[in-house]
Amino acid sequence: MMNANSEILNPPAAHQRPRKSSLAGYVMLSGLQWLRGSHSLKLFREISSEPFVSPEEVRSNQLRRLTELLAHAEQRVPYYRELLNSLKITSRDIRSFSDFSQLPILTKDTVRERWRDLVREDVPLESLSKHYSGGSTGIPLTFYRDKEYMDASEAGTFRNFAQAGWRPGEMIAFFWGSNERIQQMSRAQFELRQRLRRMYQFDPFHSGTDQLREWLERWRSLDATIALGYSSTVARFAQFIESSGVKVEPLRGVFTTAEKLYGPQREVIERVFGCRAYDCYGSSEVQNIAAECPAGSMHINADYVYLESSSDSSAGDAPPLLVTSLKNYAMPFIRYRNEDCGTLLDGSCGCGNNFPLMRLNVARVSDNFTFPDGRVVHGEFFTHLMYGSSGIDTFQFHQTSPDHITLWIVPGEGDAESRRRTVESAINQIKGLTGEAVTVEIREVSAIPLSNAGKHRFTRSDVGESSSLS
Repeated sequence: MMNANSEILNPPAAHQRPRKSSLAGYVMLSGLQWLRGSHSLKLFREISSEPFVSPEEVRSNQLRRLTELLAHAEQRVPYYRELLNSLKITSRDIRSFSDFSQLPILTKDTVRERWRDLVREDVPLESLSKHYSGGSTGIPLTFYRDKEYMDASEAGTFRNFAQAGWRPGEMIAFFWGSNERIQQMSRAQFELRQRLRRMYQFDPFHSGTDQLREWLERWRSLDATIALGYSSTVARFAQFIESSGVKVEPLRGVFTTAEKLYGPQREVIERVFGCRAYDCYGSSEVQNIAAECPAGSMHINADYVYLESSSDSSAGDAPPLLVTSLKNYAMPFIRYRNEDCGTLLDGSCGCGNNFPLMRLNVARVSDNFTFPDGRVVHGEFFTHLMYGSSGIDTFQFHQTSPDHITLWIVPGEGDAESRRRTVESAINQIKGLTGEAVTVEIREVSAIPLSNAGKHRFTRSDVGESSSLS
């Protein structure tokens, strides 16, 4: 008889049949992980049962991980050592969730101002991976991760997939923007890389009708069981498949992340791919915060994060969330106000997963840009052009017509020449992608208005496909 754990990890779906490439895929994935020194598969096996322990054990394990993180931060992270000293307490004084809730909130401004003191002092900075993120204020953040965090993050993603029946080695269709290193690969190098890592990348930064047609041709021989990526791009591809009159092999599940999943998007994804769409919640700074289960509930990954609601009384029905990463020891985010809004829910889910529940109210929205030749480019392409820039407080790319983009910039402290180079590089890359027919107008202002939801939008398009499925 199947227990709740095995039912979730291997649900008895009609299309839950072994794929011919599973064993070969597992060998390739395992071999690549060995070459890279990655422990993701090992960690995946270790954490697979975590959601299915008792609720009491979930809470106990979470508190233990919190106290271990605080002890580490006090010993090795200057900012937190200074903070605890100023409060005249030590990490040993934090013995309960109630004690923990009395610690000060970490804001984005503090991360920007004190980033170096938030990085552990006992490892060289150059040994860590540098990353960038936006935020509701529109001012990008710089932060760091270590290899252990990246391995844990991948293992958590594998666990999300497993609840839909995915098995390690089965192919994943990955709808995510490419980087310069990938773009410089030959076709043969690219294909080899995708096959070995068992994750085939489709680039939303190049996703016009011609590209979608090529994707569909590749899809026929891909034998993917899972899809992961931007909800808007996966939904557009599903809509294209449907309009082409093509029937595709059902997937085990589609996992959307990085932006809001709208109802119409979910409907077309589930209809075309013949499976459930799972909405996942995370951020650049703190990954794997929560994910939907087969029953449709969104569970907080309690072994990866501790989530609280801000006590901000002005926030309305869905106050901002406070998130603590239990995995990032390189640059701890403790009681971090990430400016996303959500509701923490009481009760349990009948799926057997005993991780706590939540409802996400507001998360990131990123528009697609449609150009005169029919090319469609996901908004994240433009966002990435500006990350890490000097002398720019915030920015917004606003497409007002197919051949016109206004780049709004709020200048900040820093080198004006560096700002000029960043803007010039952004214009050149946009021109290289879209052709000379597109005009980029630069406008410097003192502030950029927030959206009606109180969020900053780095990208905004008034054209065509940006909102057709939202």
